[in-house]
Amino acid sequence: MKSLLLTLAFATSLNVQACTTIIIGRAASADGSIMVARNVDPPNIRIYRGSFLYHPPTKDAYEIRGVQNQFVHQVPPNSIGYSGLADIRYSNYSYEESGFNDLGVGVSATETILSNKKTLLVDPYVKQTGIGEESINSAVLPQARSARHATQILGSLIENYGAAEGFGVGLVDAKEAWYLENAGGHHWVAVRIPDDAYFVSANQSRIGEVDLSDTANVLASPGIARFAKTNGLFHPERGEKFNFRNIFGGDTERDVGYNYPRVAHLQGLFTASLHGQKVNGNSFPTFLKPDRKLSVSDVEEALKTYYVDTSSDPYTTKNPGATARPISVYRTTQSHILQTRGALPPAIANVQYLNLGMTALGMYVPFYHGVAVPEEFSIRVPDEPDSTSAFWKFRKVQLLAMQDFPRYAPMVRAAFDALRRTIAARQEDVEKEYIATYSKEPLKAKSLLDNFVQKSAADALATAESLTNKIMLEMSADVEKKYRFPGNG
Repeated sequence: MKSLLLTLAFATSLNVQACTTIIIGRAASADGSIMVARNVDPPNIRIYRGSFLYHPPTKDAYEIRGVQNQFVHQVPPNSIGYSGLADIRYSNYSYEESGFNDLGVGVSATETILSNKKTLLVDPYVKQTGIGEESINSAVLPQARSARHATQILGSLIENYGAAEGFGVGLVDAKEAWYLENAGGHHWVAVRIPDDAYFVSANQSRIGEVDLSDTANVLASPGIARFAKTNGLFHPERGEKFNFRNIFGGDTERDVGYNYPRVAHLQGLFTASLHGQKVNGNSFPTFLKPDRKLSVSDVEEALKTYYVDTSSDPYTTKNPGATARPISVYRTTQSHILQTRGALPPAIANVQYLNLGMTALGMYVPFYHGVAVPEEFSIRVPDEPDSTSAFWKFRKVQLLAMQDFPRYAPMVRAAFDALRRTIAARQEDVEKEYIATYSKEPLKAKSLLDNFVQKSAADALATAESLTNKIMLEMSADVEKKYRFPGNG
């Protein structure tokens, strides 16, 4: 994420590193689904807070515009309806971050990365008019008919407009997932996630050695190898293989404490033999097979982690100076898991699990694509705390719990985790009932999903408010004990 102050954005966006991405192939998942997940971590919570919106399909073309720069793109006629988490303080098409379209294509944008200085000298970012994080979902989802098609659309936008910044983007449908990274202003590579593997990224280029001729699994900007060779970035005459991150990616001293620990931790979490792996530069495997097949719950827990039971845990130890940047940070504004399940009916095949605020002190609420979003999640999130928006209801709990994390975090996690298990069991029952009902009674089947989403969201918000009150009550008792004077007992 980058600052929404225009002048500051251009000056600092390349130095702001945020977000953590996880992608799970369908044969690596417990239920045969594909998952694309990401924590969205802007520099501070005042910068990006999304409203969960649905944009219906349109017959006419329409225009989207950047809010940080002068990027302008016309979406072609006969667009596809899609959902997004827009920051509607700026426009209904700004920073939509994650969502599905009506054809079951999902996009999560973006993982902030940085091309190296040599690349940017010969092909700098197109900061004034190029496409950036704020516009990717809004430009791609209304047109995409598959994850591959979405990848090609984004690649074409980079080639034609230029990229305003460095980014990695996850794209998914019922059959496959892709991950795209740009190189400088006009080049890019995307890889298909192997079905039996997972992929993790933390603010660095993660795509390694690729075979550009393998178009079933690799897509790229035309002439990217020739461009790299011509500009002295790639030396095939020396026997070098085309390794995208070695050629174009940044790898600096800052990455050692900021990015390496997150990738190492996640890989060790899913593949035990890599736990405590020694890191020598950005040399992590791009794809790995998990020790066991991974569930939505496994991905949720991974996105909540903060190096528990180690000296790098900044929260339990109350040590904000811990050297490793954790995966769960307070400045997270939302975390999502886009899950696609091709074997299920379309209405329940695509689910977005949404956690607002700091993941370690929040919970993931499931939303089926196309089901009406509760007002608390869709309204404009105000700059100042309010009593209505879901974001601020969750943030209040998180703020209070952070005042004494060791004391209050267990209470918060226990309540949210118990509710999440209840919702997961209820979701399984609702889906079985939906499958048994939808062919004969479609309206009844739809109401099952509507009611499930509404109740799940309401229960999550009620739990957040209850936790807020409980922590405030304990804090109030502490203040009373602290300020007791002679004569009042």
